[in-house]
Amino acid sequence: MLNSIIDIVKKAGEIYRSAGSDLGITDKGSAVNLVTKYDKMIQDFLFSELEKAVPGCSFFGEEGDGNKVLTDGLCFIIDPIDGTTNFIKGYQHSAISVALAKDKKIIIGVVYDPDLDNLFYAQEGKGAYLNGKPIHVSDCSIEKSLVLFGTCPYEHELAHKTFELTEKIFYKAIEVRRGGSAALDICYVASGKADLYYEMILRPWDWAGAYLILKEAGGAASTFDASPLDANKIDSFVCGNKKVLAEFYALLQS
Repeated sequence: MLNSIIDIVKKAGEIYRSAGSDLGITDKGSAVNLVTKYDKMIQDFLFSELEKAVPGCSFFGEEGDGNKVLTDGLCFIIDPIDGTTNFIKGYQHSAISVALAKDKKIIIGVVYDPDLDNLFYAQEGKGAYLNGKPIHVSDCSIEKSLVLFGTCPYEHELAHKTFELTEKIFYKAIEVRRGGSAALDICYVASGKADLYYEMILRPWDWAGAYLILKEAGGAASTFDASPLDANKIDSFVCGNKKVLAEFYALLQS
């Protein structure tokens, strides 16, 4: 099943790379919440092809007015382009993200960066991989960390709190970065390219595909109050190794 999903996701990447100058950009109720015709094309393709690979499955996708609830049985959680603004601008830091859950527990995660042709994937209990090579989180403390974060662009009321926290972290870490694709940023933590990622509000389709990759790479993720993640909720998100997470929680209280 994992190999079939990977093949389908990589074919979806061909749709991503086929984009021309007319992206068919519209907004979803906000000038900063944008969608393109390629988001919709890729999601439609994934729904169609994954249904053939896993008959009887259900879907929980970002785009459109369809199901937004993680159901029992086999359910795919899909973000067709995580980092749509980056895609629109040609910034080349976007991902196609697919998770497969069984009875609400994620058992497969695939995140594909079509620009760099980087494929992150994991299956429950079988480790995490980047382009076929095993990956693992770092063991850095925050003083040795490259930290990634999200700015909650659809909730501007959280901007001050976000940047106040990031300033604290900036003075303790090596550096901070804002990438614009949560799925890729979480995979970068999973592969030791970065050491901590956080965002005060994150949608489940943004983190679901990368979550198992992170977990199988030895990392951990939770909400800001250290509660377990729930794919049926919009909530805060933080991930890293256990050492850096403990330091992050301490900073939240300072």
